[in-house]
Amino acid sequence: MATVTMKLNPGDQPTIEQIKEIEVASKKPIKFTEDAPELSDEELSQFKPADPKYYRPTKELISLRLDAVLVDAFKSTGKGYQTKINEALWKGAQEMGIIKQQ
Repeated sequence: MATVTMKLNPGDQPTIEQIKEIEVASKKPIKFTEDAPELSDEELSQFKPADPKYYRPTKELISLRLDAVLVDAFKSTGKGYQTKINEALWKGAQEMGIIKQQ
């Protein structure tokens, strides 16, 4: 089985040909070796982005009831108040031990 490699720099857009190569390669079975062993879910969870500015976590739209005073306090901080609420929830969840540091 031939190995196909290509280099894309952060921010580069792949060409149509490269996208087709990626799609074909994604359908082939993964060949694990001693140098590239299969990793467990726990091992994979320890990976972090090499450069956090390229990491965009998946967001989920939900409906959440919060105290009006709390919402007003965050809104009064101006643009980006939803991001601030998200950050406050992260900090609280970490302090409670619900999730690990990200």
